[in-house]
Amino acid sequence: MTLTNNTSLYTALARTAALKSGSTASNSSSGSSTDFTQLFLTMMMTMNMNKNSDSDSGSGSSFGLDINTLIMPIMMNLLEKMQSQQLRGERTQAVGSAPTPAGTPVSGVLTQAYHSGHNGLDFGIVEGTEIKSTMDGKVIYSGWNTQGYGNLVIVENGDYQTYYAHLSSLNLQVGDTVRKGMTLGLSGNTGNSTGPHLHYEIRRNGIAIDPTRLTLNTETGMTV
Repeated sequence: MTLTNNTSLYTALARTAALKSGSTASNSSSGSSTDFTQLFLTMMMTMNMNKNSDSDSGSGSSFGLDINTLIMPIMMNLLEKMQSQQLRGERTQAVGSAPTPAGTPVSGVLTQAYHSGHNGLDFGIVEGTEIKSTMDGKVIYSGWNTQGYGNLVIVENGDYQTYYAHLSSLNLQVGDTVRKGMTLGLSGNTGNSTGPHLHYEIRRNGIAIDPTRLTLNTETGMTV
């Protein structure tokens, strides 16, 4: 098995592994895309040079395998993981003119405020009331939830996710683009619910935050 001209290959693989772990990852999706392309080309060109070098020198493994054949599965696995990281970065980029949640998703009486045992705001409304998105974004969940939310829609934009729960019907599907004020579905009484209402949450990086200020433009407040 030859080790000739494999220094560049090892260097490229090391850079790929470092990028996979985040130590050399770019902060922008365009940077990640450039790094990915350059690394892929570097590795493929190096492997081709190694193959030509082995062919010219007549060297190789006594088992009929060269270093490139052995390293290929590892390289492809790293590249696959690197691509996944890049796609996650692109998904979290803020889009639209209203990337931050603001205002109420529906007009109604606030029947339960945010507190340590309640992650959102409850609006008491008549079943079948239109529920509006509070920001631009993309639907990342639309369907039945088994954790008590009933029919649930989740809209994501950048770091923010907004939850609209206990709906009676859903208007959109996963992947649909949403604009602020667009109807997501109709209010209902599904899931763990004691009566017709909307449960609304704001999460940042997947963690529930107090939505009171962004929603009602006040720190507490019990009516809309």
